[in-house]
Amino acid sequence: MNWTDIWMKLFGTAEFLGLNMGFWVSMIVVAMVVILMNVVFWGVKPKKK
Repeated sequence: MNWTDIWMKLFGTAEFLGLNMGFWVSMIVVAMVVILMNVVFWGVKPKKK
């Protein structure tokens, strides 16, 4: 399975703003991980002494 071929058939291009779609997909994945980590961190209640 070649992801570039699938993307090309769907959208007709493998670049956006001059950068490969793999870059943008990886940036979205990293952003989602960061957001999830922040939600978990800020949602944890502090321990009572």
